[in-house]
Amino acid sequence: MESATLHKNLIPFDDTYVLYNGDDILSFGLVYFTLLPIFVMVFIFSWFINTRELEACILAAGHVVNDIVNNIVKNIIKEERPVELFGDDKSFQKNSNRSGYGMPSAHSQFMGFLTGYMVLRILFFWRFDKTFKGLMCKYIGLSLLIGSTLLVAFSRVYLQYHSLKQVSVGVALGLFLGSSYFVVIQYIRRFGFCDWLMTLRISEFFAMKDSSYKGSKSLRNERKEWQERCRVETVPGVKGFKSD
Repeated sequence: MESATLHKNLIPFDDTYVLYNGDDILSFGLVYFTLLPIFVMVFIFSWFINTRELEACILAAGHVVNDIVNNIVKNIIKEERPVELFGDDKSFQKNSNRSGYGMPSAHSQFMGFLTGYMVLRILFFWRFDKTFKGLMCKYIGLSLLIGSTLLVAFSRVYLQYHSLKQVSVGVALGLFLGSSYFVVIQYIRRFGFCDWLMTLRISEFFAMKDSSYKGSKSLRNERKEWQERCRVETVPGVKGFKSD
């Protein structure tokens, strides 16, 4: 019986295909950090589907621009990836992104962009109680962003997909683009462009809103409103919710 052969044009889907050393537990653990940008994009999509917030679209559009810049810079610099992982066999996955240029690291630039944008958003727009608990939530959020970015960059070096220089440039470029994009968006908002977007039929069709920027509510306030609705709609004789 003849063994089945794969079609010659079949290649792995690079965005979710990561090679690691099976004898190294740290290598295995870092695979999940190197895939973190994929999880972030899934989160942004889920955020929009569940809340219909314009901010989710704005952040996703920024990542698209960031990725385009990354590809342009890569094709200008044309710096090769480290060769330790694949040796001298340059034909490995020849037609895939894995054999493409490595400067700057796209994963690191993605996380740098996210951190540059979200850090400014947390510092200037997120409402925190001026209590110890509120400050802790604020600084935990900032620490998670920075820590995740460093771990993604470290994973790309440890798994030998990029050099230290490539991930450093990626993070730096991402931070610059993310913070710059945040500032540009604030000026766009001031000119009323986002308010105009909310008047379009497509916004009405998808029931979109911009409450993360205007008229935002905390989760605790939303819970209290939900409890109040439950009390109003409670069937007679059935005990309702107590206030928190």
